[in-house]
Amino acid sequence: MSGLMERTGLSRSAIHFYLRTGLIPQPQKTAVNRSLYTEDHVRLLTKITELKRSGGSLVEIKAVLREEFGEAQENGVDLAELKSERIRHKILHVATEEFMTNGYKQTLVATIVRKAGITSQVFYSHFPSKGELLVESFRTFIQWNMAFVEPKLIESSDLGEKLLWRLLADFRANQLGSEVLSLVRSEPGGGADLAKLVEQAWEQIVCTITADFESAVPLGSAPPISIELLAYAMIGAQHNASLRASWDEKFSREDLLGTHLWIWLAVLAALRGEVDVDSRFARYQDLIKEVATRETETPPALED
Repeated sequence: MSGLMERTGLSRSAIHFYLRTGLIPQPQKTAVNRSLYTEDHVRLLTKITELKRSGGSLVEIKAVLREEFGEAQENGVDLAELKSERIRHKILHVATEEFMTNGYKQTLVATIVRKAGITSQVFYSHFPSKGELLVESFRTFIQWNMAFVEPKLIESSDLGEKLLWRLLADFRANQLGSEVLSLVRSEPGGGADLAKLVEQAWEQIVCTITADFESAVPLGSAPPISIELLAYAMIGAQHNASLRASWDEKFSREDLLGTHLWIWLAVLAALRGEVDVDSRFARYQDLIKEVATRETETPPALED
């Protein structure tokens, strides 16, 4: 109401009068003492003021604005839902950056609440638990990452080259992904609800991997195994290899990239019915060294 008064120059009593007489649509109530108005309210009230200055009566004004009044009612946006969705996006934005910077255990709900500019009550109305927020944040980061990386790979038709650059982009997501999987495994009863969220989070990556594998299958033939399970097996191999490399200095980033690329090429060769993997792998040695020396870039947050 205060915003509407400021935009139109009308008093609270005048606006309530126009509401009672049906000259403007009723606003959406979000609380006992809070209503949300739209630009349609501003536009109609401005025209009402102009018509009154021209000497129009309420009956005449109502007749003139009948069509616009109807359009305003049809254009009614669920402002309460829109506001709720914006708050949810803000929480996810802040939480994703906090989890990526500090990890799951070191990220505090209190910090997210403070940086998002909300209350704890509002936070928990959107996310019942910190664990659920972690999974949703992981999915958000994947979306940011893919939107940042994939456009750069469109020009390349080399699946091995694409894989190496994707692996570089995934290094930052790997730790968070491992925390997500550990969280699900530690949940009583297997964490069925969280597991469903994890499945949804991985969906984009799995679709990308399966598309690459399916492109390697000769026309008219069918692989003897599930391509979807094969995609998840590749993700699991990557996470476990990264976990082992994190224990000490025995394995370098170059070792990680080379190992995963070799497995990837072996799978592609098997799907194509080929035998020689080593000669194909040898062609990527320089690119492996180049990618291994690159710093992982942080993807920018997507605008809501």
